[in-house]
Amino acid sequence: MTDAVEFARAVHPARADEAQRMRHEARSWLAGLDIDQEARERVLTAVSEAVENACEHAYPDDHTEGTVELTLWCEKDAVNVRVTDHGRWSEGSTPAAPGSHARRGRGFVLMHRSVDSVAIRHTAGGTTVALRQHREPAP
Repeated sequence: MTDAVEFARAVHPARADEAQRMRHEARSWLAGLDIDQEARERVLTAVSEAVENACEHAYPDDHTEGTVELTLWCEKDAVNVRVTDHGRWSEGSTPAAPGSHARRGRGFVLMHRSVDSVAIRHTAGGTTVALRQHREPAP
């Protein structure tokens, strides 16, 4: 395997300005992988939505200091990314229904449309979004 990154993890403050840094970090990790460009962009789209959701909804109280964990790992045939927060999502942060014309709440729908598998687990200790994308070697 010629992958530059097989496993990576970073923890960032859950702030809007850090969301951009997390997206760039994920882009850098994915850049060295043997994965086609279209799949890479779809993973980045899903990661971006998951990170934005965690930063915006997990810690709704402005004075709460929270973190978002970003973890990437590779398997022979897939790329996996996990985005975890340790907050409590605010009321009204429910995802929009598929086919809805809602202006907000479309992040989960976009994640599901972007990658092969999305698993979301809400608990009292936080939320984890697990993303999985099958990978074919880049041409």
